[in-house]
Amino acid sequence: MRESFRKERHEESIHCTSVQRIESVKTTTPAVPIDVWKNLYSAAAKFSSLRPWEKLDDLDLIAVRDSSTGEAGYGAVMGSGGTLFGFCSYRGAEGFDFYRRLINGEIDPEAEELFAMQNCLKLEFGPRSALWAEDHAVIRQLGLSFKGKHAWPEFRSFLPGYAPWFFTEVEARLFTLALDAACHHLEKVKKGETEESLRDNECLVYSVVGGSSAQYNARWEPWPILAPAPIAVPILNLARINAILAKKPKADSPWEADVFYLPSTIHDRERPYFMRLVVVCQQSSGFVFMAEPSLPEPSVPQLLADAICSSIERHGFLPETIFMKRREEAAALAPLARALGITTRVKKKLDAVQMLKEDMMERLAYGGGRGRR
Repeated sequence: MRESFRKERHEESIHCTSVQRIESVKTTTPAVPIDVWKNLYSAAAKFSSLRPWEKLDDLDLIAVRDSSTGEAGYGAVMGSGGTLFGFCSYRGAEGFDFYRRLINGEIDPEAEELFAMQNCLKLEFGPRSALWAEDHAVIRQLGLSFKGKHAWPEFRSFLPGYAPWFFTEVEARLFTLALDAACHHLEKVKKGETEESLRDNECLVYSVVGGSSAQYNARWEPWPILAPAPIAVPILNLARINAILAKKPKADSPWEADVFYLPSTIHDRERPYFMRLVVVCQQSSGFVFMAEPSLPEPSVPQLLADAICSSIERHGFLPETIFMKRREEAAALAPLARALGITTRVKKKLDAVQMLKEDMMERLAYGGGRGRR
C-alpha cells in the first residue's frame, strides 16, 4: 500500500489553516441540537483517549459510509509528526482526490493555496485559547472541561473557497460516525485483527450494521474517482467586444491574467469565504491593469474574460498575447481571444502576478488583525 504514497508528513500544511479572522458581519452559527453535540464530544474524548497517533499516521486512511445518505468520509489521523493532533475526514471523491494528490506529491504545499482547496471535516486538539466563543458556549452547555496543551477539541468544516466554519447538524452527525469508525478500526489494529486500511487502488470502508455504531461491516472498495469538471466556457458579450474594437485600442506587449485566493476572509454571508482576486498585469513591467475581489460563485474563465475586457476598456491597450497558468482556462478563453484578435498561452509561473500576490501576502502578514475568540 505505502509504496504508492510519499511518507513525508504535511501536517502543518494540510491540516492547519492560518487566516485572518475578523469580526463577523452577517455570518451565523449553524444550529446543532445539544444531544448531537454531546455525542460528538463523547466520540472525540474516546478517540483522544486511545491516542491513535501512536499507532496510525496520515497514510492509514479510515473510510466510513453513512448508510442513510450514501456519503463517504475518508479519515486521516493527525499527530504522528508530533505537531498537530486530531482527525481529518475528507468528504467524497473531491476530498479523497485532494488527499491523494497531496500525499502523492502532486500538490506543492509551498505553491498552492491549500487553505482554500480542502473539502473535509476536521477535529484538532489544541489549547483553550485557540477556541472561539461559540466553541466555549457549547462546552459550557455540556458541562465539560479539559486540561492540557493538546486537550481542547475544535471542530471545523472546510469547503473549497470558504473559510473554516462551525459544523452543521448533518456534518456533526457524519463526523461522529467517522470518529466512532476510527476508534473501531484502531481497536482492531491493537488486537492484530487488521493491519492496513489503504492499498493500491482500494480502501477499507466501514459501515454501521443495523443503525448501531457498536457493530460495523468492513469491505474493500475502489478508490473514488473524481470526474473531471467540464470546461466552463464564459458567456461573451459581443456588443461589448465590438465596442472595444471600435475604439481601436493600442497594441501592447503580453499580459498575464489569473485568479487566486488570499488568506483573508469576507463575512458578508452566513458562511465566511476567502477573498478571491482576479488580476490582469502587464508581463514586462508588472503594471496592474486590474486587481478586484470576486464572489465565490462565478467560474474562473468568466472572471478572467470579464477582467480582460474591463482592462482593455479602462486603459485603451490590447495585448498581443495573454498568459494564464492553466491549460483549461486558456482553452476556455479561446473564443474571446479570437474575437479580440489576440492569442492565449499557458505559462506555469506568471511572474508579474506572483509579484503582486507576494506583495499582498506581505501586507496581510504585517497589517492583519487578530482573530476573534
